[in-house]
Order: sequence, then C-alpha cells, then structure tokens
Amino acid sequence: MPSTSHRPAYLGLGLTAVAFLLVAPVALRAQDAQTHEEAPQLSDSTGDGLAKLEPLIKDKDWAGAMKLVDGLLQEATPESYDQAFLNETEAQILTQKGDYPGAIKPLETALMIADRHHYFQAKQEADMLYFLSQLYYQQADGAKTDRELQFAAFAKAITYIERWFQVAAKPTEDISVYYAQLLYAAAVAKDSAHPDAALIHKARLQVEKTLLMSTHPKDSVYVFLLATLQQEVDYNRAAEVLELLLSRNPNNKTYWQDLNMFYMALAQDPKDKNPDTMRRFNIRAINTIERAQALGFMKSPRDNYTLFTIYYNIGQYGIASDLLYNGLESGTIDSTLDNWLLLSASYQQINQDFKSIEVLEEAARRYPTNGELEFKIAQVYLMLDNNQKAYEHCKAAIARGHLAKAQPVYILLAYMAYELGSFEDAKMAIDKAIELTDKPDHQALGLRGAIEEAIKERDAKKPVVPDKA
Repeated sequence: MPSTSHRPAYLGLGLTAVAFLLVAPVALRAQDAQTHEEAPQLSDSTGDGLAKLEPLIKDKDWAGAMKLVDGLLQEATPESYDQAFLNETEAQILTQKGDYPGAIKPLETALMIADRHHYFQAKQEADMLYFLSQLYYQQADGAKTDRELQFAAFAKAITYIERWFQVAAKPTEDISVYYAQLLYAAAVAKDSAHPDAALIHKARLQVEKTLLMSTHPKDSVYVFLLATLQQEVDYNRAAEVLELLLSRNPNNKTYWQDLNMFYMALAQDPKDKNPDTMRRFNIRAINTIERAQALGFMKSPRDNYTLFTIYYNIGQYGIASDLLYNGLESGTIDSTLDNWLLLSASYQQINQDFKSIEVLEEAARRYPTNGELEFKIAQVYLMLDNNQKAYEHCKAAIARGHLAKAQPVYILLAYMAYELGSFEDAKMAIDKAIELTDKPDHQALGLRGAIEEAIKERDAKKPVVPDKA
C-alpha cells in the first residue's frame, strides 16, 4: 500500500528564505511570472516592522516573532497586500517552529485575501496550494481516531492539490504521484476492506498520467499502479505490469510471488468459468513459479506444494505425483498425513494402484497409530479385487484405531469376511457397524441376515457327534 506519510516541506522554505523576506520585503514575489500590472508592495510601516524580524528568526524566538507579526497585522489595512503577506509570514514562522497544524489558518487567510485581490503570481499561489494540501494530508493521517476530522482534512487536501493543477505551469512527476497517493489514502481511509471505488479510479487515472511524464518511469510508480489495479480487482492488467517490472528487475522476490498470486486468482475467477481461460492462467502460474525457481526464488515448501496443486488441478497427474513424491522424500514439501494421502490419490489418478499402496504403506510406517491409512489400503485392494488383502488391512485398521468414521470400516470388514467365509468375523463386524448407526439401513440389515443364514447353513452341515453313554 502506498505510504501516507508526507512531512510538509514548504518547497525549501528555511531560515535563508525567511531572511531573504526581511532583506527585500518590497515586491518580493514580483519576479515570478511578471504581468503587465505593477506588482503589489508592502507599506512602509509593515516593511520597517518586518526589518526587526530577522534577529528573532535567527535566535529561534518564535514567540517573539509571532508577537511582532501579530502587532503588524492589527495595524494593517483590511484586505490589503500587507495582510496577505503578514499572514503568509506567520505561516512560515509556524512552519519553522514545527507547528504545521497552526500554519494552516494563516496560510489559508493569506490565500483567500490574495485570491480576492489577485495579489500573488501564479507560481506563489501554486506553492501555497501545494503546501496547504500537504498540511491537510498530514492532519488527515494523524486524525485516525476522529473520522469526521480525517475525512474533512482529506477533502481539503484533495481540493487544494486539484486547484494546484489548474494554476501550475507544468505538473511534475513527484506532485502527480503525490496527488494519486492522496486519492488512494482517502479512499482506503473510508473503509480499508472496501475502499471508495470512485477515488481509487481517480488515483489509477492519475498514476497512469504520471507514467506518461517520463521516458523511464520509476519502479515505484508502477508499484503504485499495481496497488490501484489490485483494489479494482483488475488482475489481468496487474499481471502485465508485473511482467514488465520483472523484465527490468528479475531478482525481486516479491514481484514473483505477486505475479503468481495474480495468475492463480485469474485462473479461479468465479466470473469466468471458461476451461480454456482457467487452463491458460494456471499454466502461466506454473511458468511463473518455475521461472522464479530457476533464479533461486519461490522454493519454500509452500511454493513447492502450490506448484504441485496447480499441475494436479489441470489434470497433469503424472507430473504432479512426481513433484509431490520428490518433495515429500526430500523434505521440500511438508511431510504431513494429508500430503501422503494426496500423493496416494495422485497415483490412483494415473492408474498406478500398486504405487498408491506403497505410498500408503510408507505413510502407515510414519503414522503407526493411524487406522485410516490401513483402511485406505484396504479400499485400494478392494478395487483390485484382492479380497484377502482388503480383509487383512480392514482388521489392521480396526486394531490401530483413530478412525475418522469407524462404521464404514466395520461394514467393509463384514463384507470381506463374509466373502472369504470367516463368518464369525463377519458377524462381529456387522453387529458393531449396526451398533454404531442410529438407524441401520436396509443394506446393513440385509448383510447381517445373510451372515446369520450362512452360519446356520454351515452349522447344519456339521456332523452330529453322538453323546457318550
């Protein structure tokens, strides 16, 4: 986010400038943009009085300086050039003192008097307008707990800088950026979560104008443009700007991360579900990470996992599986249970079921108390029509415990045991499955009935052993 910290600097005004005012108070501003009209001049009494100001300024006797100028103001003719000049002088003294808020009122008074009588030349007026805008910007930045004051200060700051553009001979790149930052700050101040859209739009237009002021704009101007585009959710243009910045500075880690974020956001845009569009931006996200990694950036476990997920999401399961397997083995992707399960699922997507089982067995060794892994292995063997292995791993799952849902495991064990003729195991499993269900379904009840019937048939076939007399 652009900085909102602007320390007012009255265009280089310091002790030297104030001293110059004292040495040559008459027709001080007449040298700027001379017109055919005679420039206004200070009265003799005001000029003589200001001659006493220099030693007070040098000694930093701000109270004495203000007292002197206040006395001259009381004697000055209302609406005279003297009043305009003396108010401006007070603003300069307060600025030197560091009392920026206090400088606002006399500076505004000087400007209003000068406006009514056209006392000041265009350059002086522009300088005062820019400084007033900065003063109000600083006031807004420091009034975050007083929302009403903050909004009023932002409005004043914007008004003065917009007027500056009307009178300034030639806008500069720095002031153009300042105006854009001011608009942005005002927009965000209203609601950081949902900034004022109209002000953000104005800020973007202004920073775009700034880019046309130089053949080689600073990177900071492009970065500020990015901030406005991000607020407007124009990720397409934002990505274009970042590609330009990276072509000039490929060693900026943040640029790579932001570019990847924009491409991934475009790939997941809820307003554009076109598969070709989604695939195109996913591929750009992949290229971004791989380009960054070639330069030594974006190599964290999170970045490596992101690269895997993008490949997985576009259906490149083979590449995705290799990336995840190598990452888990080397430690460049976090070795979590979920990631091992995901790797197993990835191998199943490319019909490498036995590789999927190997992964699950490796995970089972790493997490020996997790019965879910054994259940997953049982499910894969079931798809391979290997009932014996499915039965064994179902039993192992129950023995390990820590199952997310035990009922499906007991159901599968009941089926496998029934198919293999282990009716006692089947009866135990189905009874437990029904016990874990609030309302047993028809399928479970039917299976229990079949198991009980099978037990009866088996027992009926047993030879009768006669009782010993």
